[in-house]
Amino acid sequence: MPSGCWSLPDLAWTLSADEVADVPRPDPDGVLQLLRSRRVTRTFTSESVSADALTMILEAGCWASSASNNRILRFLVVQEAESIRLVRALSPGMLGVPPGLIVVCTDLRAAAQAGLQLDKDRSTWIDVGTAAMNMMVQAHALALGTCPVTSFSQAGVSTILRLPGHAVPELMLQVGHSTDGENQQRLKGGRSDRRLKRFVFWDRYGG
Repeated sequence: MPSGCWSLPDLAWTLSADEVADVPRPDPDGVLQLLRSRRVTRTFTSESVSADALTMILEAGCWASSASNNRILRFLVVQEAESIRLVRALSPGMLGVPPGLIVVCTDLRAAAQAGLQLDKDRSTWIDVGTAAMNMMVQAHALALGTCPVTSFSQAGVSTILRLPGHAVPELMLQVGHSTDGENQQRLKGGRSDRRLKRFVFWDRYGG
């Protein structure tokens, strides 16, 4: 993988019904345990993330749901240490120094082609969230830590990363190897029954 920044090409993948039926289903308990044990990582080691791991994480992001399958998001990978340092200086929400960043951008040209009114259509933010979550779960499956960042200067980040005018940075995902303490905490998972009692209602809101 080249150093610095690179982006994935436009991907608008679909699967036929037969292809979906042929996909082996993972163990449901294993999937739930993966979700339960994922944690946000705020401190990272200096170890780099492999090209294969990054590619899997990015593919997970590209397979996220997209409103009307418009696919207006693009993903920029940043690995250059100086660029990450400069971005961090303009990002109050970025506490750690990860070896890699994935910048999730809205492509305004793709949005215009799809006839979207971004000032009115809130589904685009849902797309950003689902893409981020897909990548976070895939990273966790690869024993990597992640932390999303939404508190940053869009103009400043755009300048540092030399983004074209039609690319708007919406969210940045820090990716790297978490510290040993956080790894141990992550393996413990959480108590599903407590979360269900606290956050879930059945048939009627409130208790």
